[in-house]
Amino acid sequence: EHVGSQEYRDIAEKCVEESLVLVKNENNVLPLKKGTSVYITGPAADNAQVQCGGWTIDWTSSPERNIKGVTTILKGLQEVAAEHNINVITKADEAANADVVINVVGEQSYAEWTGDTADLELCGALGLAGNQKAIDEVNALGKPVVTCVVAGRQVILGDCYDKSDSVVMCYLPGSEGQGVANVLCGDADFTGKLPSPWYNSLDQIGTDQCWLEKGYGLGYNE
Repeated sequence: EHVGSQEYRDIAEKCVEESLVLVKNENNVLPLKKGTSVYITGPAADNAQVQCGGWTIDWTSSPERNIKGVTTILKGLQEVAAEHNINVITKADEAANADVVINVVGEQSYAEWTGDTADLELCGALGLAGNQKAIDEVNALGKPVVTCVVAGRQVILGDCYDKSDSVVMCYLPGSEGQGVANVLCGDADFTGKLPSPWYNSLDQIGTDQCWLEKGYGLGYNE
């Protein structure tokens, strides 16, 4: 009776909060300000299958996008929106009314060798099919962009980094997307650090070169 209980969900949520890594935060776009209208989009924004990754119900991934008991990042943001006086927009035809855009992108779920990739790119072979489309759409809006990356490893971001005001590495939040929303809204600070070097090209792998070094991670006061 303890498995899946609120006690352990609370612990999992806290673990999510502490594992997020703030990679970039220009103009202090994060945390989201009270009274802000936020357009949230991207193929991983409301996707439990991607959040949970491999070894979930089935081997390489859950057979379904929606998983009972999983709070997606979108649902987590909607849950805390009222107390932060944040207006959450999900319809593309209303995106022009937003002050800030959150674009949640990521990789497909995989396990073992099914995760092998020759490019390691966010918009590469194992990137979610809608990544590039979402990136292009949010950039066309001309709004501050917060890019959240949901993946089990640090992928090559390409120009997505330069086109984003803030970048958050979310890894795989599992069932507790609420933890991501909590930190984006400032209910908790970013304390996570990179567990390994982050590369921005395949040529750097296996060398002493990297884009961001192990241990990198910003906080709201940095």
